[in-house]
Amino acid sequence: MFKKIMLGSVMICGLLLASCGQQKNVGADGYRFEEATLDRKELNVKIVFVQSNQEMIALEKEHNAEAQPGYEIAAFATYSQTEPHCTIYAIDPKVNYQPEWIGHELVHCVYGVWHKSQP
Repeated sequence: MFKKIMLGSVMICGLLLASCGQQKNVGADGYRFEEATLDRKELNVKIVFVQSNQEMIALEKEHNAEAQPGYEIAAFATYSQTEPHCTIYAIDPKVNYQPEWIGHELVHCVYGVWHKSQP
């Protein structure tokens, strides 16, 4: 009986400890949704697939999409606050398959700046 109680207690503590390090609503890209600055359900989206990091850096400079210090941009979006159109620039999945980059930027197209406190 004592062994069963101890085993149950250890399992419960393990589950509680495992859940302590997890944040709610965190995506595969490591970001969590904070607050929307836009709310669009209909828009025109153009996707520009980039073939190299050098090309991404050039586009980043062209569109003033600067990465935070210590970060490298793998994708970014340009969108209008007033017009329902958006362009997503992302490393081509044929070059480096990371679908969360495109999804992350699509969320910017729909909800605007939704992660102000995260780089």
